[in-house]
Amino acid sequence: MLDQDEIKQRLNHWMVNFVEANNPQLGNWPPCPYARAARLGNMIEVRFASVPELIDAVRAAADALSSKDVVVICFDHTAISPEYLQEFVRGMNQALMPNDYVILEDHPDSPEYVNGVRMNFGHCGLLLLQKLSKLNNAADRLKTQGYYDTWDQAALDDVVTWRYKK
Repeated sequence: MLDQDEIKQRLNHWMVNFVEANNPQLGNWPPCPYARAARLGNMIEVRFASVPELIDAVRAAADALSSKDVVVICFDHTAISPEYLQEFVRGMNQALMPNDYVILEDHPDSPEYVNGVRMNFGHCGLLLLQKLSKLNNAADRLKTQGYYDTWDQAALDDVVTWRYKK
């Protein structure tokens, strides 16, 4: 069972000190250039679910996107393998993307690197539910500004490119 207060504190610390911080290995961009404004504007909602409840948690979280930019669903990653989580998310996205939603996943046992920088939260599993059109519009703006210049093709495909394929 996750200690929700501890996870929220760790998540906030990770966002402020990593996700929102300029990183020289990423061309002096933060891992997510929009995270600070979303956090300060109270546009991120954090929820918790057990692995068996993830489908229902995702469905319920979609309603929150009328007033939030992202819903983060935290869960105990030891209850699901990285491979099974990826398959779960792939299946959910097949149903969600035609309705303008998308889930990004983060499993501590499935390291994600961009230009040598490990992007994972590391303390629990995360599902990040967002509006697909808003996420892709933000990615398009970042691309024109050179944000992805330090990313190799594998990282681009893993994080960005697949979202544009219908």
